[in-house]
Amino acid sequence: MTIGRRQNKLTKVDKASDAKQQLSYSDLLHSFILDCKSKKLSPLTIRFYQDSAKQLEAAFRDQEIVLDIYSVTSRDIKNHFIAYLFEQGKSDNTVNGRIKAIKQFLRYLFEEGWLLQNLANEIHATKAEKLMIQTFTKEQVVALLEQPVRNTFSGFRDYTMMLVLFETGMRISELCNLKIGDVFFKEQEIRITKGKGGKARRVPMQQTCAKVIRRYLDIRGDLETEALFVNLNNEKISTRALQEKMHDYGLASSINGVRVSPHTFRHTMAKFYILNGGDPFTLRRILGHATLKMVEYYVELFSSDIKQQHKKYSPVENMKRII
Repeated sequence: MTIGRRQNKLTKVDKASDAKQQLSYSDLLHSFILDCKSKKLSPLTIRFYQDSAKQLEAAFRDQEIVLDIYSVTSRDIKNHFIAYLFEQGKSDNTVNGRIKAIKQFLRYLFEEGWLLQNLANEIHATKAEKLMIQTFTKEQVVALLEQPVRNTFSGFRDYTMMLVLFETGMRISELCNLKIGDVFFKEQEIRITKGKGGKARRVPMQQTCAKVIRRYLDIRGDLETEALFVNLNNEKISTRALQEKMHDYGLASSINGVRVSPHTFRHTMAKFYILNGGDPFTLRRILGHATLKMVEYYVELFSSDIKQQHKKYSPVENMKRII
């Protein structure tokens, strides 16, 4: 049988195949999360993506609207999810975080052929005001470092961990995942093997911090685990445990107006690095940011004290001899 030449032009497909439509929303979400894990995204990022997708489904359900992921439109998402979040009193920045996560989910469904239209391109972040980043003052850093009882193992460990955070600006997960072999005293650096997105990097440390870590290692002693920072059961300390410890130290030092957390130490390190004359390119590498965007924001906020700079360069003050 002779088959004639096929027509190259494809007819329009109005809907996804029946085979594609057999997966439920939860199955699609599960597939998306597996894809995120295969890309070695951080557990926190994956959890945020998953929570956001579940919030999308919950928002539709709370409004008694059926969410058919195969036929949902960008307008549906804007009206029944984004607007819904605003009605719940969520801030611009919170909503934008959810939008970013949902866009990743929708983009995955399109690229895998579950959706015939890339809805991610039709949904955009709202214009949000920049958040003023909270940081500690020098006095607050000193007050926090004075809280741990350093003649106990847990106290000296907590003191060391806070000092490392202030010295390096590393993330709490990076700190808790450090192993003894990640500290190089001769090179005066700490090597982070489990950074955000699975990226490794080297972070410098200076003599004071290195001296404290050496002392902590002497107190820690030889253990079966390779984890650098351990609890009283000689197991790797959890991020939750450190967060709770720092919260308690914040209360004990009567610090108000700023959240006492490991991430605030990260912002504080960036602030003092900039104020002390550090360059943004090196800071980006130290903090492990993929782009300069966040570091540029640090520079914008912390590069100089406006009053001091104005006092130094005031046109009137510099001409007062002839005025």
